[in-house]
Amino acid sequence: MISDSPFTKSLGKRFLRQLKLEDVIFAPYLLVVTWQFFCGLPNRYIGWTLAAVAALAVWCAYVLIKSPDDESPSRAFWIVVFVPLVSIYLLRALYPDISFDVLNYHIFQTEHALRGPLVEPSDFFPTPAFFNPAPDLLTGFYRYLLGYRLGTISNLAAVVWLGIILDRMLLQFVRGRWWRAVAILLIVCTEQIFFQLNNYMIDLLALPLLLEATRQALQRVEPAWLVRRSLVISLFLGISVTFKLANLVFAIPIALVFAINIAAAYRGLTVTTVAKVLAVFGAVFLAPLVPFSVLVYRLTGNAFFPFYNAIFKSPYWPNTNVFDPRWGPQGLLETLSWPIVVFFKPERFCELPVYSGRMSLGVIAALICLVVARKDGAVRALCFITLLGALLWSAASGYSRYAIFVEITTGIIIVRLVHDLWMALAKSARPLRWLTAGAVCALLLAQVGLAFAYGNQYEWSMRAPLTARSIRDTVTETRELLRDRDLRTYLSADDQFALNDVDGWIETTYKTTAFMALLKPDIPTLGARTQEYFVTRSGREKFDQTISAAQGKRLFTLTEAAHLQSAREVLAKRGLATGSVRPFSIPYFSRRTTFDMLLVEVIPASRETSNAGDSAPRGLPLADSAFNARIRVPQVPLTLQAGTKYVLEVSLENASNIRWPGQQPTWQYQITVGNRWFTEDGQKVTDVDGRVALADDLPPATSATLRLTITAPATPGEYVLELDVIQEGVAWFSDRGSTTFRAKVTVN
Repeated sequence: MISDSPFTKSLGKRFLRQLKLEDVIFAPYLLVVTWQFFCGLPNRYIGWTLAAVAALAVWCAYVLIKSPDDESPSRAFWIVVFVPLVSIYLLRALYPDISFDVLNYHIFQTEHALRGPLVEPSDFFPTPAFFNPAPDLLTGFYRYLLGYRLGTISNLAAVVWLGIILDRMLLQFVRGRWWRAVAILLIVCTEQIFFQLNNYMIDLLALPLLLEATRQALQRVEPAWLVRRSLVISLFLGISVTFKLANLVFAIPIALVFAINIAAAYRGLTVTTVAKVLAVFGAVFLAPLVPFSVLVYRLTGNAFFPFYNAIFKSPYWPNTNVFDPRWGPQGLLETLSWPIVVFFKPERFCELPVYSGRMSLGVIAALICLVVARKDGAVRALCFITLLGALLWSAASGYSRYAIFVEITTGIIIVRLVHDLWMALAKSARPLRWLTAGAVCALLLAQVGLAFAYGNQYEWSMRAPLTARSIRDTVTETRELLRDRDLRTYLSADDQFALNDVDGWIETTYKTTAFMALLKPDIPTLGARTQEYFVTRSGREKFDQTISAAQGKRLFTLTEAAHLQSAREVLAKRGLATGSVRPFSIPYFSRRTTFDMLLVEVIPASRETSNAGDSAPRGLPLADSAFNARIRVPQVPLTLQAGTKYVLEVSLENASNIRWPGQQPTWQYQITVGNRWFTEDGQKVTDVDGRVALADDLPPATSATLRLTITAPATPGEYVLELDVIQEGVAWFSDRGSTTFRAKVTVN
């Protein structure tokens, strides 16, 4: 039999000999990638079976082709590194994670992606943006295996794997096991690792992939290992970018260093050999990215949707490149110096306004090491990866959670700098040797101390640590361990029964998609809150089509009482209204962490206002389809005197199929006609010049005459007068696709 052949036996022995703990941690990474190739199959169980077989094949091949010389960590590692990490993990792990992003989209992505494609045709953009769900799938495996609290152990596993890689990297110059373990602990002590170690944020999961790719890229390239190493590096970089697109800024310098090492080792490489290596590298790197990118492209026309939409121009998002102006550098000078400047501006680093300065300290150390370690190519290459990665990160976002990898590499560089200073000053006077190396050590220890302090004070869920909890609370929460898998079991019998009426979800309030996905994950979910999806006519039409396809189904939304009015406003914009409202209490995997929600039925707005036909309700935003107007001005002055006023007779026609309400209870939501002035080259002179309100309801296909007082610009010249309709406090009609009236006017 084949299984008894000498080749098979030797292969099996080799596999077992090379199998290590980190390979077991890596296995589910491959499964979440292969699942995306099969998630579209009609039968979910067949899809998972095929994904598991494919992942097992790739995993076995990886174990067999990776380097056989990697040492396992010593006992010192487990005592000095592992025990403190577990202790830090347990400080908050007993209490359910309720981080903003976790409740806003991470849990939703987990539940939907475990069952098939992230978005089905019956859904409408249920989360604020499309992110690859692969890392959420990984945390989902742990959550279903261990329960909601201990599911976060996926992050702990990733950091332990990171420590194992650090152990092998530091082995080159820190020979003492205990000193090396201490150095590893200091390197992983950054506040972002503390902030995320015990929650469902996914930024830590790709760190070992990036660092292992870095370690492999830094090593001398041997001819026999060229293809194998290319496969491993490209696979790890591909999965790391799949887990977070922002990791591309680190994948680029890592790949460049590997390419330079290949070129240096093989000066006589033929074009054919180079082409083969590049083809293999590119194919393996892109393979994890392809399934989700193809899915997103088919749905939106932008493989990176909604990012870089100014380039790809998906009809379902504004033509802008997405970024958050709250964070990161401003201007070229700040971009170049941001890794250092950020220490002095932590309020622009992330939502948690503290920073211990690891990257700031490490970037300076990297610049010094470029000179001090000029004879060590591996150290200089690591400095190059760190500095280029930090620069690209600054230019791309400058946001803290995306820079953890640089904080790890700078930690390695700081430890190396201490070592090199100590060795370089071996023949110097003892005080100089101790003062020089000790000063750098003191700075690192100060940074670590700050990180510990910030980690005790903050984390993304803002949960208090165990040290601030009562013993009674801790015992109560501990009883839920390994039992907290199904959120519905925590509901009252009445609330469980009420869910039977829910055929579809409408998302109107932030931090609610997690509840929807955990309570009823197999029904359609339509996002109504994120305005960017409704800026274009295509987005609005797609939403209306999805609503029409859901006819006959009872749709509901979840919101807190304090946000009920906001939910009504969101629904009104989409041509929907609220029906029945009932209290709905959600103990979030804990009797001590309860969200008092409202389960609100969603109905067409025409049902709520049936006595008035298809009138838009007062005191609420207009539906998207109501933002359609025609403006005519029979007599437009060709010339005006600078600064003078003029009254225009404006004919306003309702070109929508919804009756516009006239006088509103307050100025908020009032429909008005306003004017703006522009220069000939399109520069805005005034944001709003004059306004006139619509006093009476205006049915579809009818017109009203309004008298609008305008004021000519103060400076003579050629101008463009623009008239548009406004719903006060909501939007200009032109922002929703309506046409404006424009005329050229000479101001004397």
